[in-house]
Amino acid sequence: MALTPETLPRHELVGLPVRVVDSPDPSQVGIAGTVVSETTNTLVIEVVSGTKRVPKGGRRLEFRLIDEAAAHVGGNPDAASATCRGDRKGAGTASKPDPHGGATGEDAAYVTVDGDILLSRPALRSENGVESQWR
Repeated sequence: MALTPETLPRHELVGLPVRVVDSPDPSQVGIAGTVVSETTNTLVIEVVSGTKRVPKGGRRLEFRLIDEAAAHVGGNPDAASATCRGDRKGAGTASKPDPHGGATGEDAAYVTVDGDILLSRPALRSENGVESQWR
């Protein structure tokens, strides 16, 4: 199963770029880096100054997907989120970055996920969503 904005919650998150966009703790908003570890309730994010452990619950997280995932958003105008229209982005939505402020040199899709959706053991969460001929 390919990593797309729709399937992100069922995939391994370790290695993905992430940013905290909303949190009950204002000091966590803006934490950005790469996911280096995941537990049932937390993500460990590698930042410039070390690592930060961020609870999943009650947070809104933005993951950056490149290449194939971005093509799914770019090839389907209905996949663009409300952010592209100036509205607030909902949980589990994807968008192409603003051409004037987005990443340069590569296509990227930004997927915003409600952290409560990710609350489970990582292996179980990804295992339940996999469509396998062996099940």
